[in-house]
Amino acid sequence: VKNDGKYIYTVTNNKVVIIDAYPADQMKLLSEIEIKGTVQEIFINNNKLVVFGADHRNYEPLYETARCIGLKGYRCGGYYSSKSFVRVYDVSDKQDPELVKDVVFDGRYYDSRMIENYVYLVAKQYARLQDDNVILPTTIVDEQVKTTKLSDIYYFDYPDYAYSFNTIMSLDLDNLEKALVQKTYLMGASQNMYVSKDNIYLVYQRNLPYSYIFNRIVDEAIIPNVPVDVQNQIIHAKNSDEPEYKKQELISKILMNYIETLHPEQGADVVKRIANQTQEIYIETEKEREKTIVHKIAIKGGEIGYRTKAQVPGKTLNQFSMDEYDGYFRIATTTGSVWRQTSLNHLYVLDENLNQVGSVEDIAKGERIYSVRFVGKKAYMVTFRQVDPLFVIDLSVPEEPKVLGYLKITGVSDYLHPYDETHIIGIGKDATEEGGIQGMKLSLFDVSDFSNPKELSKYIIGERGTSSEVLNDHKAFLFSKEKNLLVVPVRLIENADGKRIYRSWQDAFVFNIDLENGFMLKGTITHNNNATVDEYGYYYGGRGYSIRRSLYMDNTLYTVSQKSIKANSLENLREIKKIDLESKKGTVYKIDNSN
Repeated sequence: VKNDGKYIYTVTNNKVVIIDAYPADQMKLLSEIEIKGTVQEIFINNNKLVVFGADHRNYEPLYETARCIGLKGYRCGGYYSSKSFVRVYDVSDKQDPELVKDVVFDGRYYDSRMIENYVYLVAKQYARLQDDNVILPTTIVDEQVKTTKLSDIYYFDYPDYAYSFNTIMSLDLDNLEKALVQKTYLMGASQNMYVSKDNIYLVYQRNLPYSYIFNRIVDEAIIPNVPVDVQNQIIHAKNSDEPEYKKQELISKILMNYIETLHPEQGADVVKRIANQTQEIYIETEKEREKTIVHKIAIKGGEIGYRTKAQVPGKTLNQFSMDEYDGYFRIATTTGSVWRQTSLNHLYVLDENLNQVGSVEDIAKGERIYSVRFVGKKAYMVTFRQVDPLFVIDLSVPEEPKVLGYLKITGVSDYLHPYDETHIIGIGKDATEEGGIQGMKLSLFDVSDFSNPKELSKYIIGERGTSSEVLNDHKAFLFSKEKNLLVVPVRLIENADGKRIYRSWQDAFVFNIDLENGFMLKGTITHNNNATVDEYGYYYGGRGYSIRRSLYMDNTLYTVSQKSIKANSLENLREIKKIDLESKKGTVYKIDNSN
């Protein structure tokens, strides 16, 4: 959903619906744009509506599977080429939008950003062969077909295990007749993206093969703990011409045969020594085995230019794991496995050429990052396994980042959002001292004393299983410090009269929030007034009624689900008007203000 202060543009059932939403008591549906395909994102820029999504009209098989060879006219199996689109509509006349630009491209729409009047989008297409030829990315701009030339594709000087064409395009919304700018890079499939005003950072994970660590385990943990004759058998197996998996099977069998010849206590002692040394090897090698590759691509005025690349240990969680500030790129990663208790967390600082200039490593052993937020010269990192440590990290000296303090409380924050310069809002799950997940939890952290952060306020919603789209998608989160307003959609599970009640849809929980009183529930808004509950506590009739987004204009709160848009007064949450989005005509329900 997007809004421009008067009109709301929202997607439902692959239609883009335009609502005249302000003033709320006169809210009405103006038009619907039927989209052929699956809509994944929209932007609004003055009178230009930009729609991104997956195009289902042009799927063609890349090749047939072997069992289909010779069966003419019969399609089955094989890989299919996916296609995506970006379409621009002129919405000067909100009742009659006009398609003015149509771009269809190979691959999957990945992500996009709008900076001033330029739109930048990233598409990914897995690199595949057909009849020994590389299938090159193709773009159709206003029905004109253009295939990317091999000589126009950038590639890099190290091998990978899986390749993708990552195509970055830019559109000038002020001049749609201008040629589409495209750059295509052959690299690993991008897993996360961060965009500043001047740069796009594409990142993906690259792991060394397991054989690397297995050989170290053999050399440093197994061989020193067995007699010479068993050592020779293992070395012979390791140096054989067998496939790697076969070597590992042979060595494991040789070791187990030896242990079975020992007294049970002796065998247990050998197994324990090997296990302890293996654990140390895992910890030592995690930073070598797991790498995040970072590609920096400059953007300005619609132009796209590759800058440089780097790699850091570990893997990123999401876009909030990265940040650009004063020319420095900061990135937080996790290495290792929580399950094996080898996980460690790190933060690296890179200069404008992506040379590493500073780091703070090995934070919270045995835990992993659940959320990160960079705010100027500070970073806030939440890790979790049993309790929720909030770390405050000082980045004022890029060459010497350091942990200033941390707070350990039960629960975990999956999303962090700045309240102001010295307070942070956390949204996640409550937990027991042993790490057992409970209901949803809102936290307000006071970080004014960086060495001693505090939980200023908390609010628990529901029982175990209660969740919110905010935990996976920050766009579902609405906050205004000026209005003391916090709105989150919640799928509630609660106990009522000794019965566990399960709701299958999200309602909007509306809070007042300030530093003196913390979180104060003002009320809830639902789009589902007709659900019924069975004898087991499950509600029915919730499909399509989940509130996905919320926004405000002046003193009106608007909530959006697939079925409807509802306007409520921010003063007392009184319902003002509701529009049914399912009806072709957009049936309008008006609430009598006198009641």
